[in-house]
Amino acid sequence: MKALLLLFADICRFKRGPEDIPYSPTLLTVLFFFNLFIEMLLGLGFYSIGLSAFLSLTSILTLFVFSWVWLYLFKFSDRFIQTATAFVGISFFTNIFFFVPVTLLWKSGILMDQSFALVNLILLAWILSIYAHIYRRSLQISFFLGIALSITYFISYNSLSNQLLGVN
Repeated sequence: MKALLLLFADICRFKRGPEDIPYSPTLLTVLFFFNLFIEMLLGLGFYSIGLSAFLSLTSILTLFVFSWVWLYLFKFSDRFIQTATAFVGISFFTNIFFFVPVTLLWKSGILMDQSFALVNLILLAWILSIYAHIYRRSLQISFFLGIALSITYFISYNSLSNQLLGVN
């Protein structure tokens, strides 16, 4: 477990990539459900449990489909398990170590609304850059193109959630 956390920390620091993650559908499945649970809990601060669950599931599945399409187009579809594991692992890692504490500080009144929004914006920018790093390593593309793909994913997810549920 410690080795896995250190691996995700290294990916967050741009030192390692998805190719360093073991090819394990079981690991992907476990991380998927743990991350889904954590994202649902975070969503409960804003939405009902059903809506929170649906948005969390939509977020993860949109990322999987988006990534699979690009991996397929670049002829790297054999990297999907490791790439998806990297995305779900990074999401779980950042949710546990960053978003949960920030949300708890906000809910307890220590962090004001404006500060909470600013911290979340900074975290979002960091996560999108981590996603760009994962795309860069998975697709063997430039970091700039990875940023474009990360932003495109984010816009796609927001548009989809808005279309399906009317939420951002």
